[in-house]
Amino acid sequence: MRRCNFSIPALLGGISIAALAASPAFAQPVEPPAAAQEGVSDIIVTAQKRSENAQNVAVAITALSTEDIAASGVTSTEDLRAAVPSLNVTTAAGGFGLPRIRGVGATGQGAGIENPVAVYVDGVYYGSAIGALQSLFDVEQVAVLKGPQGTLFGRNATGGLIQITTRKPSYDYTASARFGYGNYDTASAAAYVSGGLAPTLAFSLSGQYENRGDGYGQNVFTGNDIQTDRTYSLRAKLLWEPGDTTSIVLSGDYFGREAADPAFVTFSRNSAGQYVPDVIKSLGGDPQRDIYADFDPTLRGRQKGGSLSIDQELGGVNVRSITAYRKTELRTYFDPDGTVAPRLRIDNNNRDKQFTQEIDLISDNAGPFNWVIGGFYMKSSAGQYPGRTTGLTTFGDNGYSDDYTDIGLESIAGFADGTYELGENTKITAGIRYTYDKRDIDATRITYNGNTDVTTTTTYGPEKRSFDKLTWRLSIDHRFSPELMAYASYNRGFRSGTFVPQIATPFNVLEPEVVDAYELGIKTDLFDRKVRLNVAGYYYDQSAVQVIQVIAGVNNVYNARQGARIYGIDADMTWQVSDNLRLFGGFNWTDARYRDFTDAIISIPYPVAAGFSPSDYSYVDSQTGQTVANTACLGTFGAPTAQLGGNCLLRGDASGNRLQNTPEITFSLGGSLDIPTSAGIFTLAGNYYYNDGFVATADERVTQPSYNTVDASITWKEPGEKFYVRLWGKNLTDAFYRSQISATNSGDNGYAGAPRTYGVTFGFNY
Repeated sequence: MRRCNFSIPALLGGISIAALAASPAFAQPVEPPAAAQEGVSDIIVTAQKRSENAQNVAVAITALSTEDIAASGVTSTEDLRAAVPSLNVTTAAGGFGLPRIRGVGATGQGAGIENPVAVYVDGVYYGSAIGALQSLFDVEQVAVLKGPQGTLFGRNATGGLIQITTRKPSYDYTASARFGYGNYDTASAAAYVSGGLAPTLAFSLSGQYENRGDGYGQNVFTGNDIQTDRTYSLRAKLLWEPGDTTSIVLSGDYFGREAADPAFVTFSRNSAGQYVPDVIKSLGGDPQRDIYADFDPTLRGRQKGGSLSIDQELGGVNVRSITAYRKTELRTYFDPDGTVAPRLRIDNNNRDKQFTQEIDLISDNAGPFNWVIGGFYMKSSAGQYPGRTTGLTTFGDNGYSDDYTDIGLESIAGFADGTYELGENTKITAGIRYTYDKRDIDATRITYNGNTDVTTTTTYGPEKRSFDKLTWRLSIDHRFSPELMAYASYNRGFRSGTFVPQIATPFNVLEPEVVDAYELGIKTDLFDRKVRLNVAGYYYDQSAVQVIQVIAGVNNVYNARQGARIYGIDADMTWQVSDNLRLFGGFNWTDARYRDFTDAIISIPYPVAAGFSPSDYSYVDSQTGQTVANTACLGTFGAPTAQLGGNCLLRGDASGNRLQNTPEITFSLGGSLDIPTSAGIFTLAGNYYYNDGFVATADERVTQPSYNTVDASITWKEPGEKFYVRLWGKNLTDAFYRSQISATNSGDNGYAGAPRTYGVTFGFNY
């Protein structure tokens, strides 16, 4: 792909010049916009731990209300990519969520490896990547904060933040429910009820259930459906307000998922030399969605937690305490080798437990200086219990190898952040955070050889490592008019190091990532507040990027030590055309490339030419600077010259290549139109999303091409607006794309995104 040669200072400077040119009277004191009486509605966010108008915050934010979520066709965090163009969400092993903002994110996950795009639900940090995939059934708002959040939300938020706020209990009794049915024999139901139990006590209870009985594809070997899915969620809250200055919320939630996943489709030659798409076709299947495996995949996930939030006003200062405990479990049992021979079977049992405690002191917005001081503590344990490998590669399919790993974390951080008004229209914000992490790991491997009836137990570790970092942010913003605010910021984010969750002697260590982010932006409300246009340009310097590679069916993570540089521009737009018509959309362009990445893992498809030898390929070791020849293919199933398919994985040079899972261009455009009639209100809504594709591997050999999706719905509300019926469709053009792709020893494979789905939903709100 052609590389652009213009300079980033020129790009960012252009935004600043445009902001000045757009200002009608920037030398006079102006007031920030008040709550909108007409035009685009103001959005209140807590991006700085206090309630503020998003247009007054010097952070690039995309915030979606309940109505925005419905109009965009968003039902889960995975769908957010269609409404937030700078966000791309992929999945790993079917149950791990991998969000990425502006090129910063995770290409894979494992025990103890936290997402660089942090997920917070009602102020609670979800450290496990399993928790990144959230259903949005009782959500009041989703706010995506772009760029490192190294001060107020410093827990590994180098890419940004997905901040989910669920509905708070009310004293007035309210209830809502919806029931739906769609293609693929998909039945769903959700309900919410809230009300007062006493003058100072209120509750809420919500739940959701969805069952997709028919899969998106089949296993052509067994004849059974794959990508069937059943999920269920519950959330309960109890609000106690013993006085005007005290608010206490006790919350508990539970989520379960059972699916015929992960359904990896091999789209190259497998390790037996078969071109899998042709094999699937010969058996009457669809090579895009059907798999060829000796058994069906199984996924079973459980996630639960509880939290206690206390807000207490103390004479100009609000004290906030959030105490939370979470536990997640995920079992994935799948065939990664792309054949129907029992060569390799992976049965992973992941577990993650965490306890977090945060205490904040927040000023009351009175006077020119507002501040937040706080502390954060986290203790977690994550690992495999166990990760089991069986098949012909393990004692000739007569035995097993169990890996038990446990990675512990104890983290403590303190932070302070303040905003000072310099005159009438200018504010400067500065923040600092210190984080100290202690990591430990121990592991055990138990093997059983059924041929000799011998069980062997080997213990590894324990080992310990500590990581610490000072991070900060500095920004200045100026309101040139009630319609225009411009800002410039510099943020440093820190993603802590950890141990690689694979057994090795000594254990491999993932070094920390540091992101230095520079940003210029404008936030505008134009044409009598009918049009809201927010634009930001950014440049990132990222060190020690953490990279994933699957070797012999196991996730391996390693550092691109020289890091990456990322720059681009993104924009969000809302146009209130009339009282009944609203258009919205966004655009993102990102150029994200590795710097010197001389020891990346690259792939060479089998069969190889006669005389091939791994030693013919060399690389520069990033730690020593020495040139080293490969001695063997990594994780190979045999001698390279004997392999008929799959890939030879070697160390090689990926310098200057694009970062994985990062589209260069994304674009979305949607809208909603209300049509009032005597029979009720009809609402037409739709959303178009374009993704120009991304690379899946550091060597750029395996790619996801560009694709488009279209979602639409029509809703009828009866004149009282209590009952409604909605006809909806997602991916109406039936575009095919893969939400996850990779190159492994067994071949090139991927996980297909959802096909065209449609259905009807009945609901009521009281």
